[in-house]
Amino acid sequence: MTSDELYQGLSQLFSARGFNLIRLIRAEDYDRNAAEKRRIANLLPGANSLILVGFAGKDFWSILQTFLEKNWEFKNTREHWIDDYTLFSFESARRILEDEKVNYRTSFPFDHTDYTLDFSKLGELGGIGVKSLLGILIHPEYGSWISLRGAIITDLEFKAYDKPLEYFDPCPPCSKPCISACPARTISEKDGWDYYACMKFRVSSNTCNDNCASRRACPYGKEHQYSEEQLAYHHRFVLRSIKNHFQKS
Repeated sequence: MTSDELYQGLSQLFSARGFNLIRLIRAEDYDRNAAEKRRIANLLPGANSLILVGFAGKDFWSILQTFLEKNWEFKNTREHWIDDYTLFSFESARRILEDEKVNYRTSFPFDHTDYTLDFSKLGELGGIGVKSLLGILIHPEYGSWISLRGAIITDLEFKAYDKPLEYFDPCPPCSKPCISACPARTISEKDGWDYYACMKFRVSSNTCNDNCASRRACPYGKEHQYSEEQLAYHHRFVLRSIKNHFQKS
């Protein structure tokens, strides 16, 4: 199997599991601008390529719910459904890679080790989106309703790689309803999103426990917004992490 045939097989596997964002990135393009501790070379010296995996829009949640309905043990014994489902899907990819004797490593944004990659930067390099006032990437079609879930790093090379978006800059021409929608006023046109102010507000108030008014207000990708159930799930998960962080600090 050629490297490009392998990529096609992995893309089909992930797409069937609901991961509809698959991108190929040159390792050297990322490492050239990454902080030293976040470079791909730390995980796999001699790496040439990275396969970035994520999902966009609301279809992923529907596919996940169908999976959970058919796999009650998985649903009832796990708390972090999306992370664990991601790992479950990557395990299937691992079997393909190992059958082909591919030299590879995996990395996940929820695996908070010393060598976690900068997934936002990877998303930019792969043309998934550009940074916004909201502090997250915005996709031309899906808006902010995207999630990057993991990456496969390998020394394989491919014929063609994805590139950053060159002609998409969503925030300058926008009326910026995200600013006025934020109940904590943590977004400004000059400075963008104030992460720490946002996190402190979320810890001290129940206002944003299961929703983000600013994200909902963004005009990009409105038809692809997560359902209330999915967004509430994401927010509850993040809120627990935030509270643990503030308790330790």
